[in-house]
Amino acid sequence: MTGDEDLNSPPVTTGRRGEIPDGTPPVLDQMFDGDSLYALRATLEAHASQAGLPEGRAGDLVITLHELATNAVLHGAGAGRVRIWKHAAALHCRVEDSGPPRSDAQPAAKWPYEHGHGLWIARYLSDGMSVSSGPSGTAVTVVFALPVNDHFTSFSLVRHARNAHVVLSLTGGLDQPAAQELGAAVRALLSEHPAPRLVLDLTGVTFWDAIGIAALVTTQQRIDETSAGVMFVTGLSDEFRKRLTSLSPTPFTFSDTLDHAVQQLPPSTGA
Repeated sequence: MTGDEDLNSPPVTTGRRGEIPDGTPPVLDQMFDGDSLYALRATLEAHASQAGLPEGRAGDLVITLHELATNAVLHGAGAGRVRIWKHAAALHCRVEDSGPPRSDAQPAAKWPYEHGHGLWIARYLSDGMSVSSGPSGTAVTVVFALPVNDHFTSFSLVRHARNAHVVLSLTGGLDQPAAQELGAAVRALLSEHPAPRLVLDLTGVTFWDAIGIAALVTTQQRIDETSAGVMFVTGLSDEFRKRLTSLSPTPFTFSDTLDHAVQQLPPSTGA
């Protein structure tokens, strides 16, 4: 697992995740300063939705770019520029300082990437992030994937009750309606089993937004509040494991496969 020191440093990525298309006009090109951040949020939301991001992911984009713009105001030149390109099934969003840096401006490497803070959240909500800093200022690029084929399929939840454990299999997009359905399923489970042995199978999850992540965190917290409940999470790639772990204040227990998760469950107490 990546250590805290690495997670607390600004990311540097290369290749397609941070790529800006040459010669393609941006779908949004807007300047900002400390007085126009509120108006910027409304503009970002409109363009993200028009470009095809689902509502929850559009909200994630707004949160991310607003945090980056705020840091450009507070820690950089005091003003900047936001541009968004639609390219290669994704929105490529760049936030740049504008004009000469203030005397007290900080390079990107010293921007506050601290656990739970805005830039930390922005880093792990996006699908890719790169930071560069030089004499002319700082540029941060984040990428948000757009729906492709069945990538943003509708959500479904199937409960499999076994002899001594329950599997909740999630498929499709984990957004606000899906979060509500997951919450209802977990409440029903806890009403039946005071000490549940739960496997949360996320193999079929195609995307999540901040609300979906919060639902997973809440599920783990509800299980932790029981006297002897246990939950394993399976079906996530290494990248999404890292993102979920980084965004959650509550630790998860992961397993590579559903069968392995079931094997790792402690023996039933018969409760």
